[in-house]
Amino acid sequence: MKRLSFGKNERIKEKKLFENLYASGKVSFSSDKKIKAVYFFIEDSDVRLPKVAVAVSKKAGNAFWRNRIKRLLREAYRLNKLPISTVCIEKKNQLYIIFSPYQLNQKENKTIKLFEIMPGVQEIISYVIRNDAK
Repeated sequence: MKRLSFGKNERIKEKKLFENLYASGKVSFSSDKKIKAVYFFIEDSDVRLPKVAVAVSKKAGNAFWRNRIKRLLREAYRLNKLPISTVCIEKKNQLYIIFSPYQLNQKENKTIKLFEIMPGVQEIISYVIRNDAK
């Protein structure tokens, strides 16, 4: 794993895994309610890299806006993934997490920048590390 990359082996791609996450995962919100995350840990796993996905509803805005949000969320995670990766490796846990915008939509936010997304992602990552990484 390169330190600041976001490769294919770190992404959630299976439909069944998405369904399991939404059915039995824990939900966390950023304090400003802009970002939502659904996640769960598997303890004593062979694979110890966190796996991440970004999901944006069509209700959030047009394709251009949705794709921008996805890019920004992936970039915010990529820049802040080191602490959560270290915890997963140390504790021998596998983490699955899906980030999505919660109160972000195109009608209220015509333009969106990385500095608006970054604090929410950092907050969720620190919450997951603090409360659920056993």
